[in-house]
Amino acid sequence: MNRLNLNTRLLISFVVLLAGTAASITFFRRQQPLPCHAEMEEAVALTEKMFGVIELLKMERNIVSDAHSNVPFGFMIGDEWTDITTTLGSLDAKETSTNPDFAALTVRLLHEAGISSGDKVGVIISGSFPALAISALAALQTMGIEPVVMSSLGASTYGANQPGATWIDMETALRRGGLKFKSVLVSAGAGGDTGMGLSPEGMALIGNAANRNRIDLYIPENLQESLMRRETIFREANISLLINIGGNETALGGCVHALGIPNGLSYEMTYCDDPDRGLISRLSQSGIPVINMLDIKDLASRYGMAVSPGIKYSGSTNLYNTTTTNRVMLAFILAISLVPVFFLRRRQ
Repeated sequence: MNRLNLNTRLLISFVVLLAGTAASITFFRRQQPLPCHAEMEEAVALTEKMFGVIELLKMERNIVSDAHSNVPFGFMIGDEWTDITTTLGSLDAKETSTNPDFAALTVRLLHEAGISSGDKVGVIISGSFPALAISALAALQTMGIEPVVMSSLGASTYGANQPGATWIDMETALRRGGLKFKSVLVSAGAGGDTGMGLSPEGMALIGNAANRNRIDLYIPENLQESLMRRETIFREANISLLINIGGNETALGGCVHALGIPNGLSYEMTYCDDPDRGLISRLSQSGIPVINMLDIKDLASRYGMAVSPGIKYSGSTNLYNTTTTNRVMLAFILAISLVPVFFLRRRQ
């Protein structure tokens, strides 16, 4: 009977210990704004201003998406399918990507990687996520970081796939509106970065976009040629970090490891010596960290941003803050919780 009572008491003491731990976590943790909170908000404001430039561009050219979407910045979404569409894409992901808070996320990740004003950052932009591209460039401009930008004009479903509003059309309009950067290399994208898979009509539309924006369209012989040229440019620029936006094959590569590249900020990748490995793998092996923005719904969920936001973008729950714990009080509560266990063990 006494042993039963003792076991019961030990069980009660264990419950008290668990309750004390839960109380410690609940009452002695608090959220504090990140040190870069002001920069994050500034980048979001600049992003919204740049979105307005794109809205005006599309209004002037009478370009309207055929997507059924009610997100506030729905004009950043392209058509379901056009001649310059490369692959299928998710409308939910494209809607999520129009949240200007992705500029705040980019600022946060750059700070976490130790990147600051004066550094150079490589940026690979696919036409698939124009809103994300604008958010990233707004973040870099806000932080005073010089990007080395390479972009491709092919785009997945609902991306910058409207022939009168390709990514290079948007970039030109943004530069007139105050963007300080421009692409140093513009390709057609699609298969092998050569436009493979696009129809002759689609390639003609991409060529027309390049001509009206007065840029030289880079069409390599094959993927390996494009990889070598891009890698050389990034290395000669001595970039400190690489940002990839979308699924450009030169970024991800055509090797077996391409699909396993982590989302978000990464400092190292699975080693790969395949000749078709992408720039993310090649530069990571040299110790260059990477911010990979491809699985957009995963990134949004990770930082408390609305996925498929509907008619408004709800406030991000943990993007702008960090959680801290009062460790002294936590240790005190845990110590008190252990007292009954200590005495019961001595009595036993």
